Amino acid sequence: MPSSSLWNRSFVLWLLGSAQSRLGSALSGLALSFLVLAQTGSASATALTLACALAPNLLMPLMGAWVDRVPLKLPLIGAALLQGLLQVTVGGLAMAWGEIPLWMVNGAALLSGLATAFAQPASSAAVPALVPTDQLARANGVLSSVSQGAWLLGTLAGGALVAAVSPAVAITLDGVSFLVMAGLLTQVTLPQTRERDAAGPGLRADLRAGLRLMRRSRTLSFTPLIGLLLNATLAPLMVIVPKLMVSLGAGAPGYGLFLALEAAGMVAAGLVCAVLGSRLPVRRATAAGLLLTAVTYGVMWTWPVLPVVLTGSAVLGFGFGILNTPLNTLLQQLVPSAYLGRVFSVLGMVSSIGMPLSLLIVSPWLDHFPASVWFGAAACLQGLGAVAWTMVVQSERRLPDLHQADGVA
Repeated sequence: MPSSSLWNRSFVLWLLGSAQSRLGSALSGLALSFLVLAQTGSASATALTLACALAPNLLMPLMGAWVDRVPLKLPLIGAALLQGLLQVTVGGLAMAWGEIPLWMVNGAALLSGLATAFAQPASSAAVPALVPTDQLARANGVLSSVSQGAWLLGTLAGGALVAAVSPAVAITLDGVSFLVMAGLLTQVTLPQTRERDAAGPGLRADLRAGLRLMRRSRTLSFTPLIGLLLNATLAPLMVIVPKLMVSLGAGAPGYGLFLALEAAGMVAAGLVCAVLGSRLPVRRATAAGLLLTAVTYGVMWTWPVLPVVLTGSAVLGFGFGILNTPLNTLLQQLVPSAYLGRVFSVLGMVSSIGMPLSLLIVSPWLDHFPASVWFGAAACLQGLGAVAWTMVVQSERRLPDLHQADGVA
């Protein structure tokens, strides 16, 4: 059973472990790109490494079904250990050899992606086991704010570390952060057994049971589409914003400031969610986040000048935070613990395909239209998402009690 207090020992350890791991991942994300780029001089090679890390997300629903079968500590500690050992090995060999074969880097990225695909649904499923139900919104707000703050610090420090020392050192430090996370997780209290549904043998049967549960609620069924929309909207902007910054005379420092302000906005959103706690209306907050991002994109479309774009990045970050944190809280409150791994894995898988799918569709057109056009497209998509989400919520004013689903105690 979760502790009766938010600031219990297990939650504090979880928070510390998540923050330092997020810091290390920010260091590594920047360093790995520069490591591959320095060795190959090819952006395509960097893209291949990123693809290797993301490809295992396609298997995430089956991994989520397995997560629901085992004690949560097993995938969490196992994934942290694997990622830690991989990063320490890659970073250590790069320091020792000067260069490391690309196949080894991509193999490590693929295995690390597999570990992430196990850990992501397990992490989301673990939070309700750490804090009381009425503190979930506050806990998610605190986690979001601290994690984004650590990511911002890691991004800023990563650039300086890569420039002053080497990418290999930053990658090694990321590996150490995962090993520290694994050690902290051994001291976190999580249930050794969880309620099980009666889906029958086999991961595919478990996955089908999870999908049947999701269909019992219109709100729950629509949630993965929100994740898909967000990532599909963001993908072209990740490509055109650096180009826009160059045209505005801000260059790479301007793009770094754009990302930093976006992260700062997400930190602020997490703090707001933490302060409001259980008073936060989760479904209305999600609609507000979609609407805020749509309006902000619209303003950036109309006035694509540097002060507006930089201010808009902070507002966008706030909108993303106001959208994502309540959405996670809603799922954790609505879904029985026996199904959390499957539901979050479906959300993660559908969301993850948004970026490559969007880039595949729009990449031939990115250089043919000014950046403002893509802000306009994002405004329209986010606005449609806000309307669709509001219609779904209005059609299901009272959420069903999914804990009464077949086989759930």
